[in-house]
Amino acid sequence: MAEKTLNDLFEPTLTPVLRLRPLYLLRDGILHPLARLQKQNIQPVLFTSKRTATESTNLAALHEGNGRLTAIASEGAEVRPNELLANIGRRIAEDIPYLPTEFLSQGNFRLHIEGEAKHCYIHTDAQVSAHAVINTEAGPVVIDAAARIGAFCLLRGPLYIGARTQLDNCHVSNAIVGTDCRLGGEIADSVIGNYTNKHHEGFLGHSIVGDWVNLGAMTTTSDLKNNYGEVRLTFGTEKYAAGTIKFGSIIGDYAKTAIGTMLGTGSIVDLGANLFGLSHRSGYFRPFLWGETKIYDRNKFIEDAGRMMQRRKQAVTPALEKLLREI
Repeated sequence: MAEKTLNDLFEPTLTPVLRLRPLYLLRDGILHPLARLQKQNIQPVLFTSKRTATESTNLAALHEGNGRLTAIASEGAEVRPNELLANIGRRIAEDIPYLPTEFLSQGNFRLHIEGEAKHCYIHTDAQVSAHAVINTEAGPVVIDAAARIGAFCLLRGPLYIGARTQLDNCHVSNAIVGTDCRLGGEIADSVIGNYTNKHHEGFLGHSIVGDWVNLGAMTTTSDLKNNYGEVRLTFGTEKYAAGTIKFGSIIGDYAKTAIGTMLGTGSIVDLGANLFGLSHRSGYFRPFLWGETKIYDRNKFIEDAGRMMQRRKQAVTPALEKLLREI
């Protein structure tokens, strides 16, 4: 079996979606980098990282066998947010050969497909309404097991919809969507983690969203400045050039927005922040922000997270609680 080093080096702007996982466990296609190597029968033995030994140990405990690798210090190139978004189509296409045989048959689906049907991969356990439209002209569309695609949805490739994810009245294109999400409205050019809700109207574009995020109805991200200039991202007190004129928001795990929230171009919402009070928000929002200036009580946050996770038959484990308390 071949061996390879995995990368956990990233621009600080990606921190909100990587506080609870190494970069190589962030889904960047149908698979995440570690799973991709495993499909290739390549054994990862090291990972490059700037995390401390304690941080690495805590992540290893949270992710069990997936994180038990030996860290080596490195000054290599950091992955930037725009790279993840720019490579959505390429990564999805590269991962298609690793799909199991259940995706090779479209079963008894009555599909409305624009483009070539051979680029549509639907798991036999998925449910797709005959009144949904799938467009493969710009890239493949992959729908995983037990996903539910409702009537009047428009799915434009390249696109991956994760297992058990539900789409209702949703227009989604050039995106990666994780497991067990509830989505609606318009979504484009974005990466969305697991167990995330955006089930109502509103636009999410050129954005990276973590796990367990809840975007209230009509939450909308701006992804283009009115002067068409390059987007700049603020993380903490530092500013970073996005390398593009099209970039929306980075929204960390467990973050929430109230109904009608408007996020300015290049906004970063860190882990556990709960945005309400002001409808228009821009810039950087620190972890566990509550409303405008207050801080989410950590005990209350963990209690609320547990209640939310229980709805999807998940729980706040001791390893997760330890990490949440140390952020």
